[in-house]
Amino acid sequence: MKTKNLFGILILFLSVLNLTSCNKDEEGFSKEEIQQMLFDMKGTYHGTVQVDYYKGSSITELQNAITVSRDSLKFNMSLLPYVELISDEGLTERLREIGEVEVVAGYDFHQSDGWNINFGLRPKDVDVLGGYGAPPSIRIVFAQTFGGDAEVGHNFIMFNISPLKLWVDGKKYEDFPRLVYHFRGIYE
Repeated sequence: MKTKNLFGILILFLSVLNLTSCNKDEEGFSKEEIQQMLFDMKGTYHGTVQVDYYKGSSITELQNAITVSRDSLKFNMSLLPYVELISDEGLTERLREIGEVEVVAGYDFHQSDGWNINFGLRPKDVDVLGGYGAPPSIRIVFAQTFGGDAEVGHNFIMFNISPLKLWVDGKKYEDFPRLVYHFRGIYE
């Protein structure tokens, strides 16, 4: 009788062990896998950026866009598409003066088969200082729900990034239009 109980406990233990360790995808990627994906995506990508309303039509397409991928993604984002959409003349003048900002985003890897890599982007807020007699300070807060794909064999990357909120001198600008920047480029 004791042998049957011991055997039953052993089977139960092995079953629980098997269930808790069978799906590697739930655990995420190892450090080595992440390092390999970062290495595979490393480079300077040249392409275009299509700027669209968050849910709507296209506004413009910007040529000669550049993105750099290393341990994070760096993207030069033009603020000029907002100039035509914002009615506050002082703010549009400030955005025109700034021109473009560098967005730095960390990667959050979702899937990879060695050739295609799917990732999320976690952009940091961008602060352009001003104040004390200078033009107003600007803070751009980004959505954390966008990402993209890289095709390693074709040296191709595409991603979306979306400014979510605009703060001017510490006050939220309420009429900030929601745009999505869609980058497509190749590593040369």
